[in-house]
Amino acid sequence: MKLLFVAYGGGHMRLLHQIAQKVINTTDFSVKIIALTTGYLDVKNFYNKEVLKRPFDYKDLFHEELEKIRSYGSQLLSENHNPVSGLEEEDSIFYLGMSFNDLVVEHGEEEAWKMYNEKKRHAFLPKRSMKKILEQESPDLLITTTSPKCELASLLASKELNIPSMQIIDLFGDNYPVPFADHIIVLNKRVKQKLESKVDNNSNIHAFGQPVFDYTVTQVEEIDREAVRNRLGISKTTPVILFSPSRYLIYGNNRSILKELDHNIVNEPVFKIFIELSKKYNFKLIVRPHPNDRADKFSKYISGNDFIKLYKNDDLSLYESISISDLVVAYNSTIMIESTLCGKIAFPHNYDPKEAYHWPELMSEPFIYSKDFKELKKNLDSVLNNLLINNISSPDISTFYNKGAVDKVIDLIEKL
Repeated sequence: MKLLFVAYGGGHMRLLHQIAQKVINTTDFSVKIIALTTGYLDVKNFYNKEVLKRPFDYKDLFHEELEKIRSYGSQLLSENHNPVSGLEEEDSIFYLGMSFNDLVVEHGEEEAWKMYNEKKRHAFLPKRSMKKILEQESPDLLITTTSPKCELASLLASKELNIPSMQIIDLFGDNYPVPFADHIIVLNKRVKQKLESKVDNNSNIHAFGQPVFDYTVTQVEEIDREAVRNRLGISKTTPVILFSPSRYLIYGNNRSILKELDHNIVNEPVFKIFIELSKKYNFKLIVRPHPNDRADKFSKYISGNDFIKLYKNDDLSLYESISISDLVVAYNSTIMIESTLCGKIAFPHNYDPKEAYHWPELMSEPFIYSKDFKELKKNLDSVLNNLLINNISSPDISTFYNKGAVDKVIDLIEKL
């Protein structure tokens, strides 16, 4: 059996990587992976060139159009290629040119430029090109995620070629095109129920979990929590709160982004809560900013407060941060889900109860949701008090998540 994985970008590639690796290591299936843009860089050290492919590796299929593809790609390169990303220019030129050339073939050059100028890369849907690649590879099963460009194009092409397909759905299945693969893998039964009213009746939805979350749990379980705490000078009995600031996006009822808040609007009251509670309880606060955030944004909150420490990823990994923590606070970061699955107590919060919260799935158990800062302080106070008297237990995740997503997916593939 031949499996073809298609992933656009690093996050989507990481979803599929866990499955692809285990398929290669535990079955006799043939595997090919087409990794687009930065997805290729994230996994290139794990696979040989026979397994891992870039769109550029299929250039011979487009020999009659190669000159046009290179011309269009070169024109689009400057605003779409980041030289420090590590991605080769030839890869960007080919991907951009291939995608734009499909627009030209379908709509004409004038309309293609109009569509691109309005939507930029979101205008890309290179079904024609992905169909050529699928015809070349002739897989027995296509496996992809929810990206709206090449991944979606490959799914559309697979339908035309009668190639069975599978989609691994990211998080709660929102902010993406409605999935329509033959088999759809989702996080839990809640997501399955939500999608059942939206998807094609011919699709089979499986509540198997999330491969990348399984990996996080495994990594955290392997960490020596006490050793990391000793390294940081934190005793094994001191409660640790992990705070993960992120972009503070405001969403409409349809989950479209309306605006982005200034970070101080959220960070200032949250740090005020931590400082007030530190006078009542002896705990340590670890601040883990987003990798793209500047650390100096938080210096005014940390200065003079010895119980607060900021760690970038080079100093303390994500898995170490989760391992040594007891409580986790964030606005809408996936770290809340990852930490909850690792037995930590997570506090997702809103900043204004009148604003729609991005992830309704985090507004009920096993999470402790706060509609505003006043409620966040109250909830943290209550849990810290219970920690003080050892009257606290890990959240019950049984209705939210079950481990073993990778094995369940492989079992399904074998049945197919």
